[in-house]
Amino acid sequence: MKRKHVLRVCSIFMMWIMISSASVSEVIKVDQNNSTFYSSSIATPTLYWPGIRSRALIIYIPGGNGTLGLTDSTQDLPYSFYQTLKSLTNPSLTSGQVDVVLMDFPRPLEQTNLSFRNSSEHFTRITRAIDFYRQKTGLPVWLMGHSNGGVSIGNYIRYLQKYKKPFNVNGLIASSIRNESSFHFDDPLNVPILFLHHQKDQCRSASSEYSRINFERVKQSATQAIEFRWIEGGESENDDPCKSGFHMYFNSGTEVSGIIDRFISEHSMQ
Repeated sequence: MKRKHVLRVCSIFMMWIMISSASVSEVIKVDQNNSTFYSSSIATPTLYWPGIRSRALIIYIPGGNGTLGLTDSTQDLPYSFYQTLKSLTNPSLTSGQVDVVLMDFPRPLEQTNLSFRNSSEHFTRITRAIDFYRQKTGLPVWLMGHSNGGVSIGNYIRYLQKYKKPFNVNGLIASSIRNESSFHFDDPLNVPILFLHHQKDQCRSASSEYSRINFERVKQSATQAIEFRWIEGGESENDDPCKSGFHMYFNSGTEVSGIIDRFISEHSMQ
């Protein structure tokens, strides 16, 4: 009995270590390494949440104006949307087998004129973040874009195809994407892609109709797994419907994280 008790205590202790390590965060500034008249050499702040024995890593590209306000001392972002992403690293809430990185662009992006999300500087920042974290972790990298971030990931894939760049993305998550997002690619998409949209999304700039159109367009030529999943739970908030509530999956975290976790677990390339 004494030996069993010791083993049980050791097991609990090891689980505590696993869960605690899953919550460790770090702000890392990814060097841009180029500066021209049209682009900035300011590093890109990122918030890194490591998982446990991870199978993949998500790099999240924010919507809105692209900024999260990260500082050197930032360890967490309390809003429920970010906690949903963070839960993918925690084995007590999900499989915990996903690392998560949040990109924070160093200056606000225009929210109505989305041209910067189709610029060489924007693509360079995304590329350098992918290369940095692939080298750091050795994990396959998935890009996730939410709302305006959907414009970024659609543009980025077209950029890789158009200029014959190395295809450095292992999967895509298109979440409540902006109407202007386009997943019309010159070549068939050869990575898994998950579309998410809330059934009650009240943001007119991110209509579910356009998400479905993009899904159906990619589906016609996709060579890997592709899914469209509705989010049904959660609540509205008394705020801009494009910055809160159903559009941001408010209080529907376990539903969202469960869908993402399952899709990556089934289709991770590692």
